Amino acid sequence: MPPNPFANGTHANGTLSWVPVLGRWDISATNQKFLGESPKAATQSQQFPLGLAVSSVSMQTGHCRVQIRFSGAFEEQEQAGGIVLGYRSPEQAYIFAELGAASGAYSVGEYMSGIGWRGLTSTGQRQNLQPNLDYLLEVQLSGQELKVLVDGVPILQHLLSRPLEGRQVGLIATGNQEISFSNFDYEGSSPKAFVVMQFAEPYDTFYKEVIQKQAEAAGYEVFRIDEKAGPGVIFQDIQREIEQAEVVIAEITPPNPNVFYEVGYAHALGKPTILLAQRGAQLPFDIRSAKGVVARRQTPQELVDPSGGALDTMPVLREFLKSFRVVFYNDTIGGKAEVERNLSKHLEAITGR
Repeated sequence: MPPNPFANGTHANGTLSWVPVLGRWDISATNQKFLGESPKAATQSQQFPLGLAVSSVSMQTGHCRVQIRFSGAFEEQEQAGGIVLGYRSPEQAYIFAELGAASGAYSVGEYMSGIGWRGLTSTGQRQNLQPNLDYLLEVQLSGQELKVLVDGVPILQHLLSRPLEGRQVGLIATGNQEISFSNFDYEGSSPKAFVVMQFAEPYDTFYKEVIQKQAEAAGYEVFRIDEKAGPGVIFQDIQREIEQAEVVIAEITPPNPNVFYEVGYAHALGKPTILLAQRGAQLPFDIRSAKGVVARRQTPQELVDPSGGALDTMPVLREFLKSFRVVFYNDTIGGKAEVERNLSKHLEAITGR
């Protein structure tokens, strides 16, 4: 029996379409069947038949699910089926959640260009999966936090090391036997913008009148950690909010250690980050930090004064700041309009990437 549809799922209204990319498939409006016939893919000295089909669904954050039925017993052969997230092209990175992979009954893996397919985390024994039964596989994506549920039961939770490159959703299958997919459904949700800044005036007003309004206009659910309900805030809460966010916006004019620690964690995750600073602010990027970043991108002549004198810090600092999305603004009425335009432009670029 098919599961109850999501609120905005496209399965029932017929707008969803699928295209086979790898392997042979039998695809209809409501069912996608991998026929077990495919050129073999190679990874980690192993070869296996691989099937890949992609849909018209583009999901930045939200839930998707599908019923999977295997035709063969797992004791006899290798077979797996699952959902693909972050697809853009066959040569670019994407992730997938599967049932029946060699590493376990339930697993999360990724495809990396030049490397191939590899597992990230898994659990359970494959032999517990049965042929000719329907399993409901669901994945929930929020920022870089991925959750996997099977028949409504949470099984795995994994933090992706970097944001997804693409947005398309697809199906993946391996093995020589038929694998049937049915009742695919999804529900997208608004991406999150997490704001880090000093909690004091005039920054509170700047948050409400500029940051919040522009982020919401760009389609984001925006908030600060002090808006989170609960008895108190600990760093684990902040970490999780950063992990679940699609973008981090940081006002860095005052030298606040907590703000820069949170910005550092966002950068460690590869999270798109927009820095806001008033013109003339003493940004806390010292010459050692700047030199460390620029040295990987610039020539020695651009870093060292040939005469042996002091290093010219301004080109270094400017190049260092190019590593980030920095929006400088004046604390004036005209400056407000300027930062609104620039912030909106950066948010739209992140949304459309």
